Amino acid sequence: MRGFLQLVRFEFLLQLRQPFAAFFTLAFPPMLVLIFGSIYGNAPRPDSGGYGTVDISVPGYIALIVITAAIFNLPISLASYRERGILRRLAVTPVSPLVLLSSQLSALAILIACGTVLLVLVAKVGYDLRFPGSLPSAFAAGLIGAGALLAVGFALAAVMPSARTATVTAMVIAYPMLFLSGAALPRELLPTHVREFAAVLPATPLVTLLRAAWDAQPWWRQDLGAILASLAWSVAGTAVAAWRFRWE
Repeated sequence: MRGFLQLVRFEFLLQLRQPFAAFFTLAFPPMLVLIFGSIYGNAPRPDSGGYGTVDISVPGYIALIVITAAIFNLPISLASYRERGILRRLAVTPVSPLVLLSSQLSALAILIACGTVLLVLVAKVGYDLRFPGSLPSAFAAGLIGAGALLAVGFALAAVMPSARTATVTAMVIAYPMLFLSGAALPRELLPTHVREFAAVLPATPLVTLLRAAWDAQPWWRQDLGAILASLAWSVAGTAVAAWRFRWE
């Protein structure tokens, strides 16, 4: 257990040393709150159920943190290990694929938690963020949705031969999801046919579940489609990762 915790600590520190990872998971979401909060404020709006701009944006920004960690950080990190021969050297040690992937997952979970806490603190202190839901409900919803994205990230990490390929692939996949899933802007602004397409993306269920939990809605009853979609992506991503994972 001590060795595993040291590996998690090592992986977490490596994530912080990557400028892209540190900026887009820790700094960028709070910056968005400050930018749009300074422009629109957070006064209650009748057309948003009495919530302000910051209130309705924070769940999407939390999803943005998860998307960045799962689709960018995870595949690029493991692909870099494979390209530099680190995975090949680990293959002859007692470190199993399960231990390695678990350490990556734990480090990313800590990074996501740090980014979320920082985001919420900035929104609360700066714009009196409203959160009518419960923390356990929001955590459960986020866990289900994040599981799908992390599984997709593991699948990408299993098939990407190099860090450069992983970076390009992550950009092609993540950037459309940021705008179509509702993480960067509300899906209600998109045309109907675009929303229908976005519904099949792995990030969309996460945004849907987080927004429902944030608004204290019974998402476990009324968002069964989003839950099933998340579980389907989780199973598919895990299956691909287990099938295609290789040390070199």
